[in-house]
Amino acid sequence: MPKVLNTVILTFALAVSTMLPKTGEAWAQVRKDVSEFAGERCNTPPRGSGVVVGQFSGVDDSPFVSGGDGRVPITRFRCFASMEECKGWLYTMQSKYSNAGPPSLVRCDVR
Repeated sequence: MPKVLNTVILTFALAVSTMLPKTGEAWAQVRKDVSEFAGERCNTPPRGSGVVVGQFSGVDDSPFVSGGDGRVPITRFRCFASMEECKGWLYTMQSKYSNAGPPSLVRCDVR
């Protein structure tokens, strides 16, 4: 009986591990051709609308203060037609606005 139980547990663990997304693969498939200005400006859509909402908050170096002492907050809220486009937009935003520090909010949600 213990041998059968071990086989069942091992089979279940293997099945579950193949269904879960791998973190490296999830970001490897992100579109990298999405503009910083992609999506549409919008207010928060109602829940159940199916609209994909992207949020980004970070900082950038100020063009007016030299030496890295000046920080400018960058906050964007955009609506997208697909999750793929939203994740591509977040990739672009993180690539463009991460030199002054890590972003504080990076998120795509379906409303």
